[in-house]
Amino acid sequence: MTQRLADPSSSDEIGRLAATFNDMIARLEASFRQVRQFSADASHELRTPLTVIKGEAELALRRPRPAEDYRQVLESTLEEIDRMTQIVDELLFLSRADLGEVAIESLPVRLDALVEDIQRQAAVLGQEHGVQVTVGTVEPAVVQGDELRLRELLLNLVDNAVKYSRPGGKVEIALVREGTTARLSVTDQGIGIAPEELGRIFDRFYRTDAARAHAKKGTGLGLSICKWIAEAHHGRIEAQSTMGQGSKFTVVLPVVHD
Repeated sequence: MTQRLADPSSSDEIGRLAATFNDMIARLEASFRQVRQFSADASHELRTPLTVIKGEAELALRRPRPAEDYRQVLESTLEEIDRMTQIVDELLFLSRADLGEVAIESLPVRLDALVEDIQRQAAVLGQEHGVQVTVGTVEPAVVQGDELRLRELLLNLVDNAVKYSRPGGKVEIALVREGTTARLSVTDQGIGIAPEELGRIFDRFYRTDAARAHAKKGTGLGLSICKWIAEAHHGRIEAQSTMGQGSKFTVVLPVVHD
């Protein structure tokens, strides 16, 4: 995969064929490199909870302990099993998505109603972390798509915003119309993301060092899923952030014509 055809200086048919062939080999090489990296990342993420489970079990068995100690070990084990289950479920979803096997409904979805519904769930989530979840400007907007997937997208963004906020912080959900698009945003006052890392946060398994230090739990797959859902609805997802001040994620979707 590292070898290429000599690139002739001429632009005739042979030259164009050589350039096309070299480009195809380069794309194949990049694909294989991504597969190797993905396999390594997946192995690492699954190895971490397994290491925790094994270490705690071995420690518990070294000598007789009170029942409470064993209960704590079992609770920790269940948490790590839940984390592995989430990683596997999200990996399977992304694998099916890559193969085009995830069905997306195409029905009118009222984003404003979706925001109001999710805010009630998000408020409870925020209370558990001492974070206030509010709704800012919400303008009527209807998109064509899959309500369950759009709900998953928004909940993922809100969950991240709460998870990476500090106690006493605030998360705001907003929805505005801009021409032929709807802009659905989630803004937090959390730890923020460094400029050099913004371009990688949608990569599978990528978590910033600050994110790992702030929240131990997480798979590094949630934003990849959000990106896929947005693009499956002919939209996109944008991120703005300032270290130590917070982040804003915006999903831009085409609206149904009035």
